[in-house]
Amino acid sequence: MLVFVSLAAIGLLLTAASALLGHDFEAHPELEVAGVGFLSLRAMAIFLLTFGTVGALGRWLEKPPLTSSLWGLLAGAGMYGIYIAAMQLIRSQQASSLIEDRELVGLTAMVTVAIPANGVGEVTCRLKSQTTRRMARASRPQPIAEGALVRVAELHGAMLLVEPVS
Repeated sequence: MLVFVSLAAIGLLLTAASALLGHDFEAHPELEVAGVGFLSLRAMAIFLLTFGTVGALGRWLEKPPLTSSLWGLLAGAGMYGIYIAAMQLIRSQQASSLIEDRELVGLTAMVTVAIPANGVGEVTCRLKSQTTRRMARASRPQPIAEGALVRVAELHGAMLLVEPVS
């Protein structure tokens, strides 16, 4: 029973340290799977805390060490899975206000600086409740007047290729 209680205590200490130290607690954040630390110290702490607690409970109920270990292993794995699923859910709810150029393809924009036939102009479009301005060229060698509506057809580096909206 002492081994189970010790493991639960280590798990509790690691969980408390994680709560106090926050994001700085992770030793190897590069070991993330889908943005969640699959081998994170927090996940391991949850496993140890659950394994030790359930194993100690099994020994307190006078179950054999192997049975207590199996109960602890199953409960620890279950809590580990619940923790990973909860962290993935929380991470998926995070929003980004950054606008990446590739997100602009297909959007309608307005020409704010006229685009000469073989030259560069500027377009403005709205995405994620933000207005963004980008450098643009016409997809075909034709001038596009200021104020015209265009559709972003392609992306070449940081340059948008646009075509007039019919």
